[in-house]
Amino acid sequence: MIVPNIKLIDGVITNYSLPDREVSIVVQVGVHYRSDLEKVERVVSEVAKEVMRSVNGGLPQFEPFVRYHTFADSSVNFSVIVRGREFVDSFGIKHEFIKRLHRRFREEGIVIPFPIRTLEVGKETLAAVRDREGEREGK
Repeated sequence: MIVPNIKLIDGVITNYSLPDREVSIVVQVGVHYRSDLEKVERVVSEVAKEVMRSVNGGLPQFEPFVRYHTFADSSVNFSVIVRGREFVDSFGIKHEFIKRLHRRFREEGIVIPFPIRTLEVGKETLAAVRDREGEREGK
C-alpha cells in the first residue's frame, strides 16, 4: 500500500496497539430510579466477569467495575468498564456484554427505562381541561 506523505502529514493517525495492546471498554447503562442499586451493581459485575471469561479477546483476570455517575431525566446512569486484549476485540466484547446484560436484567426484573416525563397538573388546571372537554362534547 502506498500512502502519499501529504495524507500522513494532514491526517490524524491513532495507533491502538501502542503503548499497550490492551484496551479499556466502557459501556454506558441506565436503570430505573426504583432499582436497588446494590443489586444492579452485583448483577452487572457478574455478567461482566462472565463475559471476560467466555468471550474471545476478554481478559479473564481483569476485575470489571461499575461506576454510577448521573441522575438523568429517566434513569440512574452508570459506566461499566471491562478490558480486551486489543482494540478489535472491543466490538465483540461490548456486543456480547449488552446482549447478556439485557437478558439478565429481564430475568432479575431490573428495568432499563424508556425516556419519560412526569407532569404534575394542579386541580384547577385539570378542572379547566375537563370543563373544556365537556363543552366540546356538548357542541
